[in-house]
Amino acid sequence: MKRIAILGATGSIGTTCLNAIRSGKLDAEPVFLLSSTSDIAHLGSEFHATALRSSHSSRSEILDNLQSSSPDIVLNAVSGTAGLSYTMAAIDLGYDIALANKESLVLGGRLVMESAAERGVSIIPVDSEHSAIYALLRGRKARKLIITASGGPFRDRMDLSSVTVEEALCHPTWKMGRKITIDSATLANKGQEVIEASVLFSFPPETIEVTVHKESIVHSMIEMDDGAVYALLSRPDMTLPIVSAVIGVDSGYDAVSPLSFSDLDLSFRSWDRDRFPMLSLAYEALRLGGSYTIAYAAADEVFVNAFLSGRIPFTSIGDNTKRIFTQDWSHTPSSIEDILEIEKKARIEAESLC
Repeated sequence: MKRIAILGATGSIGTTCLNAIRSGKLDAEPVFLLSSTSDIAHLGSEFHATALRSSHSSRSEILDNLQSSSPDIVLNAVSGTAGLSYTMAAIDLGYDIALANKESLVLGGRLVMESAAERGVSIIPVDSEHSAIYALLRGRKARKLIITASGGPFRDRMDLSSVTVEEALCHPTWKMGRKITIDSATLANKGQEVIEASVLFSFPPETIEVTVHKESIVHSMIEMDDGAVYALLSRPDMTLPIVSAVIGVDSGYDAVSPLSFSDLDLSFRSWDRDRFPMLSLAYEALRLGGSYTIAYAAADEVFVNAFLSGRIPFTSIGDNTKRIFTQDWSHTPSSIEDILEIEKKARIEAESLC
């Protein structure tokens, strides 16, 4: 049985993980739980685990308790920029990481991967798309990665000028937090996944393709040198990638119910670059290098919050991010402190546009 620390224990990923443990789909023992909500105390009692509320605990207290709990693996499901510091802390402590925090790789990039390699730490993706690629690449050398996107709530809506917050928060497939749901509506979520895939699997942006697949059954594909394409299919349920990350691919656990192919329709189509500039800008950030992916993520977080609070319209998320890119972000960060300083600067610039 794996000893697991869950950071972000009351969010969608943390809740799915705990439900999988309750149901017996995940053979793991929670030893440390962290959340920003008051529910964390009840979870600590239920699982007999050390439980801390992040807003009521100092960083040193959190890290001391994480270390003393001695987990086999840390599930980092903290949302936003804060997740980067927890990823680096887990690496410093030598713990393998089941990574569900996008910002760790979008902001931290090569520094995170290099630090993990130096410490002998494995970073195992939890996103369904990257989990699929991780499984498909075992023993295979691919020439292209193909990431699927549900297309969000506006895949068939041509005019996005009057999108409301309520409409943007109505995802057709997944139940997620507010920020990531808006990112799915703009395809910024998919843009971050392209950046993550490039960093995690060492693929240049021109070898990563995104295709809209509304059924969310095919989670990702890889294309081989001989033209063959391998795909991972499952029902849209985050239990499978969580179990795969914590226990291992082909764990033997019945994580999700099998598909029936007697009546299964699968569709694929290209995405619209004019309606969804955030995905185009993610590719641009990768091509430009330097700190452009940091500016991308920081600006997106500011603009999404501004949209949710009614300060800017939906289309301004992409328009304003384009304006951020007109500045020079060519500096390559050399430390996590450097990354956080650049991220802070990008946030200030983004706020000025709201």
